[in-house]
Amino acid sequence: MLIIVMMCFITIIGCSKNTGTKTPEETVSPPPTPGYSYTDIREWWLDSNTAFEMWSETDDAVIIDVRESESFLQRHVSGAVNVQSEDLTAFAAENIPDKDTLIITYCFCGGMGGPALSARNLLTGLGYTNVFYTDPEGEWEYNGSNVSEGTDMNNRIITGDEAKEIVDSNDTVILLDVRNLDEYKELHIEGSVLIPVAELEARLDELPQDKETIIIVYCRGGVRSAAAFEILIENGYTDIYDMQMVTNWPDL
Repeated sequence: MLIIVMMCFITIIGCSKNTGTKTPEETVSPPPTPGYSYTDIREWWLDSNTAFEMWSETDDAVIIDVRESESFLQRHVSGAVNVQSEDLTAFAAENIPDKDTLIITYCFCGGMGGPALSARNLLTGLGYTNVFYTDPEGEWEYNGSNVSEGTDMNNRIITGDEAKEIVDSNDTVILLDVRNLDEYKELHIEGSVLIPVAELEARLDELPQDKETIIIVYCRGGVRSAAAFEILIENGYTDIYDMQMVTNWPDL
C-alpha cells in the first residue's frame, strides 16, 4: 500500500512539472515569417531555353534586366529594358497595363535567386499573373559595349542631353516617337516623327531609305523604344540610339 501511494505521489509531481499552466505570453507564438517554398521558386524559374522560346513566341512580352545601368550597358539581352527594383512599380504602372503580360526578369546572377527573383515577386505583388525569371544564356542575342565582334549592333542607350547634342550637331537626325497619338498630343519633342511601335514595320517607308541615317527612338518608359530599336536593326538600319523616355529630353 505504501509503495502504491509513493508511486502516485511521484507521478503527480512529474505531471505538474510537464503540464503546468503557462502565462499568455508563453502560449502565444509569433506569426510565421512570410516566404516561399523551394517548390514555389522552381515553378517561377525558367531554364534559359524555355525562357527564350516563350519570349520569342510572345509578341508583347517584356524582358527586364534588373541590374545597375553600368552592368546593363556592358552586356544585356537584346530587346531587354533596364529597370532597377526601386523604379519597378512606377515603370510597370506606366508601361505594362495588361496584368496578364508575359514578363521575364533576369540579372545574370546564376542560380535561382537574387534580384531577378525579388523583382518577380514584386511584380506579382502588383497583380501581374504571368511573371517568371531566368538566367539567359545559349540562344539569346546580346548587345552592349562588351559584346564580342559579330553582333549585329551594339544597343546604344543614351541620355536626353546626349540625344540633344546629337540632334544639334546633325540636321538629318530622326527623332522617332513610338508612343500612341494621345500620348504624343499630351507631350512631345518638337520636330519628332510619330510612328507607334505597333505600326512601325508597316510604315518603314516613311523613314529615310538611307540605312545609315541616325535615328533616336523613345517612348514613355523604354519598353516600346527597345522594341522599335530591334525592328529597325532587323530592317537594316545601322545607326540607332535609344533615349528610352520622352521625359529624358532636356528642353521639355
